[in-house]
Parts: sequence; structure tokens; C-alpha cells
Amino acid sequence: MATVTVQPSGITFDADDGQTVMAAALAAGLRWPTVCGGQGNCLVCHVEVVDGPERLAPPSDEETRAVRGLLGDRGGRGEHVRLACQAGVHGDVVVLKRGVRRRRTDGGQEASGDTG
Repeated sequence: MATVTVQPSGITFDADDGQTVMAAALAAGLRWPTVCGGQGNCLVCHVEVVDGPERLAPPSDEETRAVRGLLGDRGGRGEHVRLACQAGVHGDVVVLKRGVRRRRTDGGQEASGDTG
């Protein structure tokens, strides 16, 4: 089991070997920004991998093409941009993604409890 840390919030959660970053976050009770629901075509779930890019499964050709416009100078993001819905976790990683938060309960309160 690996640990995913999301910056700048500092939220952590566990991921099973090969589970995608986004699937692991959802399983941990978090909301992850997405429009397409994890189909890999909206790019909203993208992350910058701050530490441990080698601990993610290699990107598919489709993912590589999809994030090409988000990289470096053109997209203003770092060298290691991945889609959270496609990146399988194989070890501890730190990613940069704003908007990740605990799911709200029916009363409008954020769910409490440990996410990691």
C-alpha cells in the first residue's frame, strides 16, 4: 500500500498497488476535481507530480498526448504532469492539485475522519 500526499492541502490517503490516484482519493472519501468522471478526456483531474514520478505507472500514449499542452512553459506546469484518473500508483507520491477536499455530508458539513 502506498501513500499519496496532495499539496498544498497536505491531505494524504492510501492507494492500492496499481490503483489510480483519483480512484484511491474517491475510495478515501475525497472529492477530486473532474468533469468527465475519470474517462481521461477533460484534463481537469491533472496533477503535477512533485515527488516520486517514477512511482507511477508509465503514461499511455493517449495520456501523453492529452497532457502535452499542460507541460512546461506552454502550460505553466512542471515537467511531470499526469492525469490522476490514469496514473496508477506503485509507491509513495506527492502531487500538486488544488480543489481536492473531503466529501460533504447531507447537512452541508465536510465529512470528518482520517483520510490516510
